[in-house]
Amino acid sequence: MPVLECASLTKRFADFTAVDNVSMAVEQGSFYSILGPSGCGKTTLMRMLAGFERQDSGNIRIEGKSMTGVAPNRRPVNMVFQHLALFPNMSVAGNIAYGLKRRNTPSAERERRVGEVLERVGLAGSGNKRIEQLSGGQQQRVAIARCLVLNPQVLLLDEPLGALDLKLREHMKIELKRLQSAFGTTFIYITHDQSEALVMSDRVAVMNHGRFEQVGSPQDLYYRPGSAFVAGFVGDNNRWQGVIEQRVGAKVRVRTEQGLPVEAQAAAGFQGGVGDAVELFVRPEAIRVQLQDGGGEAENRLQARVIEIVFDGARSRLQLRQADSAQEILVNLPHTPEFATLGPGDRLYLSWHAHQCSLFTVGAGR
Repeated sequence: MPVLECASLTKRFADFTAVDNVSMAVEQGSFYSILGPSGCGKTTLMRMLAGFERQDSGNIRIEGKSMTGVAPNRRPVNMVFQHLALFPNMSVAGNIAYGLKRRNTPSAERERRVGEVLERVGLAGSGNKRIEQLSGGQQQRVAIARCLVLNPQVLLLDEPLGALDLKLREHMKIELKRLQSAFGTTFIYITHDQSEALVMSDRVAVMNHGRFEQVGSPQDLYYRPGSAFVAGFVGDNNRWQGVIEQRVGAKVRVRTEQGLPVEAQAAAGFQGGVGDAVELFVRPEAIRVQLQDGGGEAENRLQARVIEIVFDGARSRLQLRQADSAQEILVNLPHTPEFATLGPGDRLYLSWHAHQCSLFTVGAGR
């Protein structure tokens, strides 16, 4: 039995539907993320799980029990907020022990459990420190420890890394996954940051306009997007509009609006036919870049010239333009010596396979 289930949850504010008929099942001990842009409904959904908002329809069950009418403090869940809400007038140990004290846990038991959780989050010996003496990452761990010491069945995390600087955020992604694995607690995590969701999660639900567009593993969402919205939101992509020129079974030839012919392979269930408008997605890292035409068996092969080099260390990109069609193409900059002197105007040879394209009819899953 899943530790948490939602069935047809809906929440409206006047004439605006924030959460629209959402269902989900979260397995015990898993890291489940809800990913989507601002305003998609993910925070409203999280607040309903916590009991801070009441659904208009549908049901929430935790450990098989309906949460309808159950107050937030009576639910077997705890929540970590973006701004942590730590008490500055209390020590680290005092913050962590706060919930236990509210539950009238005996002092000896409180001290033992606080000591254990501090050690498990890597803060042993920090119990007497003030909150302002800790780094941002350490404060993050205190906020999580304050929840985990209560042994919740589910821990809800509302964009908890949003206030951290980039380098610390990258570090804390690994830390959060490590902590979740160590404690075995079910984490439900909401974020607009695709990297956070992909790095940490066992399952990800991509949310758009109050609905789940697709639910799957990070690999499923990245390599097999189920809609144009998911393809455009998860990871970087070349996104081209075009029209189907030819279709033979799963083999589809598309001509983009800029005139570039592209061979694609339709996924199961794709209904587009000749003359239909489509959106075509090709990831920058799927495109092979060469200084000389190396031949090969890829269905798509063309020449292009460098417009701009976007240097960002290991994530550097090349903005290219194909001469015959004027189609702009984004590719990854290869980090090998022969590309070190590359500059605007230089010619490159590109290739990619038809199965590396994602294809959707216009208007489907936007």
